[in-house]
Amino acid sequence: MTITTAGSAAGVTIDPAAVRRWLGILHGDSPGHVHICSTDDWSGRIFGDLDAATRYVTHLDHEGREGIYLRITTLRTDRQIGGRGGAADSAALPALWADLDLAGPGHAEQDLPPDEAAGRAVIAATGLPDPTIWVHSGGGLYPIWLLTEPHTLTDDNLDQAKTLARDWQRIIEHAAASLGWRYGRGVGDLARVLRIPGTVNRKAGLARPCRIVGARPDRYTVEQLVDAAAAATARITPPAPAAPILNPLVGGPGDRPDGQVHPGEDFNQRADWSQILGPAGWREHYRSDDDVTYWTRPGKPTGISASTNALGTDRLHIFTTSAAPLEGGESYSKFGAYAALHFGGDHREAARALGRQGYGSPLPDPAEVQAAMLRDLVGYLDQPTPAAPPSTPPSDPATPPPAAAPARKPPRIWAPEVDVSNAAVAADWLREEAGQARLAGLFRRVDAVVHTPREGEDGYVPLTDNELNIDGPAQIRPVNDSSLASRITYTYGCFRWTKKGDEDIPTQALFPRSAARTALDVPDMLPNLRTLRGVIHTPVVRADGSLVEAPGYDPATGLLHLPEPGLVVPRVPDKPTDSDIRDAVKLLLEMVDGFPFVSPHFRANYLGALLTPLLRMLTPPPYKLHAIEAHQPGSGKTLLANLARHIHGGVFRAELPEDDAELRKQITAILSITTGPVVILDNVSGALKSSTLAGLLTTDLWDDRPLGSTSWTRSTNDRIWTVTGNNISIGGDLPRRTIRTVIDPGRPNPELRVGFAIENLETWVKERRGELLHALLTLVRAWVAAGKPLPAEQASDSYARWVRTVDGILTVAGIDGQFDHASTQVEVGTDDDEWALFLAAVYKAYKDRIWTAKALLGDVDTGSLLTPALIPADALPDELAAKAAKNPKGPTGIAKSLGWWLRNREGRWAGGLAVRCVGKDGDGSKEWQIRTEQNR
Repeated sequence: MTITTAGSAAGVTIDPAAVRRWLGILHGDSPGHVHICSTDDWSGRIFGDLDAATRYVTHLDHEGREGIYLRITTLRTDRQIGGRGGAADSAALPALWADLDLAGPGHAEQDLPPDEAAGRAVIAATGLPDPTIWVHSGGGLYPIWLLTEPHTLTDDNLDQAKTLARDWQRIIEHAAASLGWRYGRGVGDLARVLRIPGTVNRKAGLARPCRIVGARPDRYTVEQLVDAAAAATARITPPAPAAPILNPLVGGPGDRPDGQVHPGEDFNQRADWSQILGPAGWREHYRSDDDVTYWTRPGKPTGISASTNALGTDRLHIFTTSAAPLEGGESYSKFGAYAALHFGGDHREAARALGRQGYGSPLPDPAEVQAAMLRDLVGYLDQPTPAAPPSTPPSDPATPPPAAAPARKPPRIWAPEVDVSNAAVAADWLREEAGQARLAGLFRRVDAVVHTPREGEDGYVPLTDNELNIDGPAQIRPVNDSSLASRITYTYGCFRWTKKGDEDIPTQALFPRSAARTALDVPDMLPNLRTLRGVIHTPVVRADGSLVEAPGYDPATGLLHLPEPGLVVPRVPDKPTDSDIRDAVKLLLEMVDGFPFVSPHFRANYLGALLTPLLRMLTPPPYKLHAIEAHQPGSGKTLLANLARHIHGGVFRAELPEDDAELRKQITAILSITTGPVVILDNVSGALKSSTLAGLLTTDLWDDRPLGSTSWTRSTNDRIWTVTGNNISIGGDLPRRTIRTVIDPGRPNPELRVGFAIENLETWVKERRGELLHALLTLVRAWVAAGKPLPAEQASDSYARWVRTVDGILTVAGIDGQFDHASTQVEVGTDDDEWALFLAAVYKAYKDRIWTAKALLGDVDTGSLLTPALIPADALPDELAAKAAKNPKGPTGIAKSLGWWLRNREGRWAGGLAVRCVGKDGDGSKEWQIRTEQNR
């Protein structure tokens, strides 16, 4: 029996029979009372009768509660308990459990398993026995390991039960991390509550059923689960290898003398994992409650590659096979990781280096160290060249020795500046320092702290391994507590006070990560941290027509101006003369003189696109896609696109991803990290139809949820997106969102042309970059000085202001051709024909029946004689038909793609038909219906 109650969506209702059945499965034989609670009432109520508990659950659902929960253990009856009680109030443990959140609405954490199959893979990776029951909570999975009989809890065995439940969750967390996913293991408390199968999950404003999705007969004794946990733990924490015999302090192999400690053992005790992994390019991904830290390997933008201190081992566990020289599946001590990363696995050399740095023996007197450094400096200054390359690694134990010593490198002299004896005092210092002085490169972007490394600088990490791709002049990189603490350590003289006899002396120290974390948690409370709205590399025009010219931060716009070294842009006059304008136009036309534009309108389109990066404040985005086309290879498309990139700075990708999911990833990475205003996607071939690209071109803000994450990222889409290709067929929703530049040499083998007015055009543009920027800015300032005249409005879409502004600038400059002239636009019709054919086929099959994307695809003709087909396969639009052909499940495997297709075209009429969403079915899938002109 099901009952529709307050807050229920169509087809999602409470099932009291299922609720009663679950209470019986979990607690039918348990001594003690059951506890029921709900969102907004976590104190809940206690019941000795399961039928009464079921009625209370139904009552809570009538009130539309977001979630209704059952405590995993029963409560003792020999004491008065308020609310749901704590672990010590537990009477019986009927099962062990996990609570696996899946990516989706209501889950803000990143890197969660994306679906049910991934959640099941986590449990499979633990090596634990198979769960007895699987429950889908509506937003995650509950694997349940039922006991053969409830385990009665007493004061004598309560701690053992707590330990078992805690370790069970640790094992699951480690397995999830090994697959690259996050698991919130703070769910192992014996007072834990879980959603009840048969109820409705209304989190995030949705209505999803909580239900049993799998069961098997296996039940387990407590002893079996204890043994299973021990076996899984042993696989995670293999015994540590013995330390090498060599003791560098005594100069040769043999037993260590009494009272001496091996450098490797001393290093294991005193080193921090960030000292070892940070200099090797590893980044902290996140840290769990009991100091287990998850790391991302070098070259990987995000995700989990390894952990440290899992199950309290203080060891490094490598999950990935792409972490050379560290090996996937291996476990390392600090000394072992240090030797592998910085000495090629040579433990003897690593131990010698640590011995020379003071490990394995008392630390040297800080005053003597500083005096020795001063003596070294004097010796360095006295000698014109070093006698021999240094034979010892640098003083930082986590830094490998250089492959070849530099010609001359002065020793680093440390001077005390920042007192880090107390982390709270250090955090207070950082509160004022962040955003100024030597930390002026830190900014606040949305709700995160970032810094902006230039190409070639430390912190600039290319987004792709393809050597043909280019990320541009600078990046915007997020700052975490580890990177910030390291940056401060190497930028300032950090010290702590150390007792030396009767006096305190400053001793060199690392900046505390806890202080860095305190500041990063509240960027809005750092008074000198400036808001970063964008990074520019050339002057741009403010909204009032003035120019952002000075390098550095511009408070009026929130832009950081980072001109590339050597770039000099001549002063642009406020009111350019006619002579200034003629000179500017002459230089720009000279640059493009060798390109055979099909008409002056196409040349105007190119010059208008070239102006656009300077207008981001004056006429904000979005902007149309700039398609540079030719009829055959070698015509100069990529060269023409690259001229814009050389002038403004930009991003180059050698190809456009065919898969929309991969394209979304690339767009998100480009907008989140890179800074160049021109983005080039080279060598597009065939048909260009992409709902993702079409959506990008209609918004100034790009929202995306990275793969494996439940949190959305937001970036400003202020770029001019450019594609190049031969005879590109632009379809879908892109024709109305594209501006075209077409060139045609009118001869075979155009790459063999000679006699250009400018030889080595790219070199010429790079050398005259400042002059070309001056020319473009002169045209803009001339238009501003003329009163910003605009041509008559031709359209009222989101591009209208931009198109009219650019056309106005070109008109004032006297440049032939009209920007976005009708003769340059893509003819629209092919996609509408496809859409009309599809709608007609669906209407013929269903008339006014309601259907889902999944149901429709099940009725597509696949050639099977067993399944009658209602919809011909060739009725699918080409883009969907191509995806169905590649999918191993055929048409039924592209339900999500069809869903997006319908969502993007809802209400779009073709052939007298349109499609409308009319609600959702019991599984939350959208339901659709074909509408005619008579039945709108």
